[in-house]
Amino acid sequence: MKKISLGLTVLVLICSLSACKELKDAQNAFQNEKGNTDNGKNEALNNLMGALQGDKDSYEDLPPASDLEAYNNYVDLSNFMTGDVEESLDRYFNGVAASGDFSPIEGGSYITTTFSNHDYEFLDEVESQADLGTSYKEMDEHALTMIPTLRALMEVLDEAGNYGNQKGYLDDNYAKGQEIHSRFVPAVNAYDDERLPYLNSLRAILQEQQARDLERFEKEGYTVRYQMLKLTMLKSEIMNAIYKQEDISDENVLSLDVTEIRPKYEEMAAVLAEFAVNFKDEAELEKEGFESYKSGQLSFFNNAITEFKVQTQALLSRVDEQRAYSEAEKLTLSTTEGSLERLIKCGSDVTSRYNDVIG
Repeated sequence: MKKISLGLTVLVLICSLSACKELKDAQNAFQNEKGNTDNGKNEALNNLMGALQGDKDSYEDLPPASDLEAYNNYVDLSNFMTGDVEESLDRYFNGVAASGDFSPIEGGSYITTTFSNHDYEFLDEVESQADLGTSYKEMDEHALTMIPTLRALMEVLDEAGNYGNQKGYLDDNYAKGQEIHSRFVPAVNAYDDERLPYLNSLRAILQEQQARDLERFEKEGYTVRYQMLKLTMLKSEIMNAIYKQEDISDENVLSLDVTEIRPKYEEMAAVLAEFAVNFKDEAELEKEGFESYKSGQLSFFNNAITEFKVQTQALLSRVDEQRAYSEAEKLTLSTTEGSLERLIKCGSDVTSRYNDVIG
């Protein structure tokens, strides 16, 4: 049958709490120095960014991106930031303490990973899109401000990755690592200042688009698409209710306020019970324009959202019972029932599986 083009937008992957906390901790650790070293920081950033601004003449004659293309590019950049970039930062902080002074972590592992040429080309593409202008004016402004700081940070992380991969610290007793860190501090501070405005602006646009899509699916009688999007939105609402409690982590998870989470969980459970039946209805899938091969991807989505529901239930039970992690569980939080770390991983999987279905 002919495929129905719905013009759906991909979703933003949720930001890892652990990675965000690493960056926030680093920002706090660097904050005292930041006020006294603005001139030095700007000079360091200028040195790092000097040859990275690109040549606008090479793209000035290109047409502006379509609304959908522009939005999806901004989403892809968000996913890159909350995925690859935060993973790289996490690797850096695994080997170097989050402090203004360079301090290798005993027993840690110095970063050995780098970014690809494709990553930098993608930044250039999104930056040129923003410079040409799209219908998302606020996003254009945030992108043009944020991307140079991201590119500069990536350059420093690449230098650190090459240094670590070559085990240069064994040759010079971390002398080069210390010099890299002196540039990493202003670079990560500059990026962190611009990161959240970009992500928050994109999140607001996403929520508006999701609301429109949800209304359209309901009006057209697309039950499976409606329920799939509704479940994904409820997942995001649950995670946002956790993120709003900025000081909450697995270390103090029993202090989590679940007042806002519980009704969203109950609604999710009710919708999921219906979706688990409806997504197997071949006649309904054909009516809604799903290709036959999408049935497998829908099944993967169902598995992912079911696991998220189960882990949310386990988290609520843990908080209700005030059941602390055992010493063994503390060592394996990524697989521990009812841990924030496991819930975050499940949430990311839901978004990925949703994008697979509509992609």
